[in-house]
Amino acid sequence: MPSGETVLAALMAVMPPHDGADEQVDWDAMRGAWGVGFPSDYIAFMGLYGAGGIDDVLGVLTPEASPQSPIGPGLGGMAAETANLRHMWESEGGPDGIDAGPDAVVAWGVSCGADILGWLTVDDNPDNWPVILWERHGWPHWKTYDCGMAEFLRRLFTRGFDACPLSDASLWGEPSPKFVHWREEQRRWESGIDPYTGEPDPYFGMKFD
Repeated sequence: MPSGETVLAALMAVMPPHDGADEQVDWDAMRGAWGVGFPSDYIAFMGLYGAGGIDDVLGVLTPEASPQSPIGPGLGGMAAETANLRHMWESEGGPDGIDAGPDAVVAWGVSCGADILGWLTVDDNPDNWPVILWERHGWPHWKTYDCGMAEFLRRLFTRGFDACPLSDASLWGEPSPKFVHWREEQRRWESGIDPYTGEPDPYFGMKFD
């Protein structure tokens, strides 16, 4: 697969990051806790974009230094969604033709349609990990894509697959997807602004029983 920097440059041409959107990650601690390294495109993505949402449709998860202790922000973290992805593997079986168990998957994203996106960690080189997807409303639920997470996103936005891989097609062929870091998303919500449209939130300040 191409280097993380090359793939990220192609993604940036479609979806630019915003200022101050990086994530400070102790990658040595991550590697020690999870027992694996992480793909160079994901490491580069965290350094440039960080964790956050894309058009309020797809969340790129916060990296966490413990697979047992979810500590991420409201959009969900790697530990919690990895546990969900592994549970689906255990409960319904994994994808056909894959000689691995549930511990071979690590999640990096989740969609508004409750799809979970991850890596299939069966290669010693994390840059060779394909994207694995559990599509809630698709059949079969399990799908694998021979690309990394940044290239997966680029192909999603540019219709680079034969069909939309996600249950919700809002980002399929989206020419100008908007990424918002989770801290900036939180700040905008607390200011009464929709993080993705920039318009006032009509429900800001309202109390619901």
